[in-house]
Amino acid sequence: MIKYLTSKKNSQLLFTIILTTYNSENFINKAIKSIFKQKFKNFQLIIVDDGSTDNTLKIIKNLKIKKKYKFKILNLPHSGSPARSRNVGIKKSRGKYICFLDCDDTFHKNKLDCLYKLIKINNSDVFYHNVYLKHEKKNLYCKIISEKTPFEDLIFNGNKICLSSSCIKKNFLLKKKIKFNEKKNFFSVEDYDFWLQIANNQGRFFLITKILGTINNNEFSISKKRIVHFLNTIFLLKNYEKFFKKKKFKITLRKFRIITSFVKIAIFEKNLNFLFFIFKFLIKLRFIK
Repeated sequence: MIKYLTSKKNSQLLFTIILTTYNSENFINKAIKSIFKQKFKNFQLIIVDDGSTDNTLKIIKNLKIKKKYKFKILNLPHSGSPARSRNVGIKKSRGKYICFLDCDDTFHKNKLDCLYKLIKINNSDVFYHNVYLKHEKKNLYCKIISEKTPFEDLIFNGNKICLSSSCIKKNFLLKKKIKFNEKKNFFSVEDYDFWLQIANNQGRFFLITKILGTINNNEFSISKKRIVHFLNTIFLLKNYEKFFKKKKFKITLRKFRIITSFVKIAIFEKNLNFLFFIFKFLIKLRFIK
């Protein structure tokens, strides 16, 4: 069921912010308020809720949001797929550029204003910025993606973009028919695959070196999620091996780095179950052919 809280037609919208939620009653208030505190006001907010069973929707509806803001909420049946929620948001968006925000993250008040000034002089397809990691109490300084070989750079050096820091040209996505992969094997790596699709279609990336947002999501805090992320990251790399027939060694080396990083996490956290799972996985696949 789709509910529209406020919606006025405006073909000149510059940004659509897609905020995805699921049982987010502890975070959603701060996330939304950070959006409406933006200095730059020419935006539309779409909240896509994946069938929350807590007070998330009640909190959203009780917020006193001024009528001048373009704001809608899409209430979907629960699927457990962030990819589906984002794809629905993209389909319903009216802005020339799309910004994503996860429910437990926030924008700094000058984010859209900074993007607006940059977009006027820069024709990149994807903009992304540095963020503050609240759960680790430190800044994350992202790395520049290679202009000449962005696809290879992302494959061999990993995901360099936090989804909540990204801004994408909508027309590029439509023209290239790019969307988030909703298949089960892409869960938790759907954003990584999204950037790889863009890079493989000659998309241009630009890093904004300012801290323009706060991330408060630790995806490795739950063992089950960590295992899924580990397996799906390996699956993702295997899925793209066909593009690198002459670089099998680099692909294998990349997988090895992923495996060792997860082993370090397991040892650091003294998680013997996860460590045992990794070794069992390696034995079963004979070090992932």
